[in-house]
Amino acid sequence: HLSAHEQKRAKQAFYALCTHIDHQIRLIIGTLREEGLIDETIICFTSDHGDMLGNHGLCRKSIFYQDSANIPLIIVPPAGDETFGYNRVDHRLVELRDVMPTLLDMAGIEIPETVEGIPLTRGEERDLLYGECREGANATRMVRDPRHKLIYYPVGNRVQLFDLAEDPHELRDVSEES
Repeated sequence: HLSAHEQKRAKQAFYALCTHIDHQIRLIIGTLREEGLIDETIICFTSDHGDMLGNHGLCRKSIFYQDSANIPLIIVPPAGDETFGYNRVDHRLVELRDVMPTLLDMAGIEIPETVEGIPLTRGEERDLLYGECREGANATRMVRDPRHKLIYYPVGNRVQLFDLAEDPHELRDVSEES
């Protein structure tokens, strides 16, 4: 548990890091423009996890609350590519394993049959998303559909259920409501 001061400092450091990353991305995009490559480049920005930043009294990652599990995925197609449209937010359930087949498809490269992810370019949607993190005493499992998220902690046999449409910050566990 972090004190209020420690939480504030952690958030300041996190946002400073985000600003640094934004600056580095600006440099890459600027270089692509200067070299005349920007119009034929696919840009993909994502992450492997978020950070709790003190929310729910937690810090770091490796838990299935939205602050840690809901990560950015920004894809900018080459000029003239209408695959995704412009300034569009897509609320499909997506996994990191979907990034590779999406980029291969955008580049016109055949997707190997062994790839488990789905190319986001084809409009496919999954009904459920399953995730697991760690084993032993810190094991956590999660099942998510477009509206609900169930988090399961095997040690202690504890369950949490959130209605993300009504409670996007996961403050009300509805698992025991009838």
